[in-house]
Amino acid sequence: MTFNKQFMLLLFMIISFKAGAQTDPVLVEVASVEELIKLIRTQNPDLKSYLLNVEKSSFEVKASKSVFLPSVTGSFGGQKNFELPVTPVPGDFFGQPGGTVNAQFGQEYAYNAGLNLTMSLIDWQSMLKVKMAKLTYEAAEAQQAAYLQLLDQQVHFTYYALVISKQAIALAEKDMEIADSIASLSEQKFREGTLDAIAANQAGINSNVTRQNLTTSRQLYQNNSNDLKLLLGLREVDSIHVVADINYELPPKYSAIELVPDEEIRLARIGAQQAQNQVNIQKSLFVPKLSLYGYYGKQQFRENFGIEFGNNSWTNYSYLGLNFSIPIFTGFSTKNKLRASKVDLELAEYELNQVNLESQIQDAQLIEEYHSSLINANLALEAFRLYEKNERLTLQKYSEGLISLDRYLYAFEDYLKAENAFLNSLLNTYSYYSQIIPRIQ
Repeated sequence: MTFNKQFMLLLFMIISFKAGAQTDPVLVEVASVEELIKLIRTQNPDLKSYLLNVEKSSFEVKASKSVFLPSVTGSFGGQKNFELPVTPVPGDFFGQPGGTVNAQFGQEYAYNAGLNLTMSLIDWQSMLKVKMAKLTYEAAEAQQAAYLQLLDQQVHFTYYALVISKQAIALAEKDMEIADSIASLSEQKFREGTLDAIAANQAGINSNVTRQNLTTSRQLYQNNSNDLKLLLGLREVDSIHVVADINYELPPKYSAIELVPDEEIRLARIGAQQAQNQVNIQKSLFVPKLSLYGYYGKQQFRENFGIEFGNNSWTNYSYLGLNFSIPIFTGFSTKNKLRASKVDLELAEYELNQVNLESQIQDAQLIEEYHSSLINANLALEAFRLYEKNERLTLQKYSEGLISLDRYLYAFEDYLKAENAFLNSLLNTYSYYSQIIPRIQ
């Protein structure tokens, strides 16, 4: 085998190995919702952007504070003077009393090298911009907290929906086994002429209903499993297995005072603070600024092109000064920007009041609906258990020949309706619970 063929074979084996490694399915086993939340907080792909935004805002805060530190820059410049400037001087220096002489000072080539220093001493606008950067950082943290709150709610609901659908699958499989056996027995008795067509058809209908329930429960389980894959950043070929079961357990009661404030309130509050700070920034444009500036360097003047670095070839040149600037007229732009920022502040305060009001109403409504769902779920569970007992007793009587098949089929149909009503009520209760539990103190 030639070298080229060996190389191509090796390359093909490497590519095949990598492709196989990338498609190997991953199994994620979850024992509790708390374990799932910890896992998702480390693997959720969307959370990464919020973390990076918080990190970016922290660096922007540090960058904004640098305005209070001195700024030092090095500079080097060279200049060729084609025509030296003319300066009138008294003629007494040149033997021409009472007159003036146009003298030229300087040399054809000039070089400067040194350090420039600038530092703000009084700058209210920069101070307020530092505060704005801090508020932006707080807003990034609040956005992350709001997303985590929403993420926890999604995780709780998807987890409980997955567990409930898993229990629904187990119930549907048991129901289908009973319904199929009754349908098969009914079909046999119909062929023997000991059972009429209506009863045989009803048995077949009940069997089909249990199959539909099983298909629906399996699809619900798959949908929730896919939702968890998205939250975990998994692939389609990966799978999730939930170990825990609810076993018809209902969550406890809670009151509205136990809920921590919604993170949207915190975001709206920070938005109002940012709007107020923006008003202050616009006001600061009317305030004078005081800054320090200085220069320390060397100069060299020459009649011909070139640079020397020997002794006495450079002369010192340095200065230190203060700059005091007062805004006088800016074409009314500063005044109009101030008016616009005040309107933004009014809108932000209005939004904060609305968010507070809506949050109080929504929290009270959430608790009220949750308590109602608990009552309905308890009633549905009690009814389901009674219908389940009736189905077993009726089946026993039918097996002993004490009642007809249609009596049992009616009882089985009522049992299926009660089962579906209870599962829907249970899922509805946990949907409210999933919104509440991440906000419990």
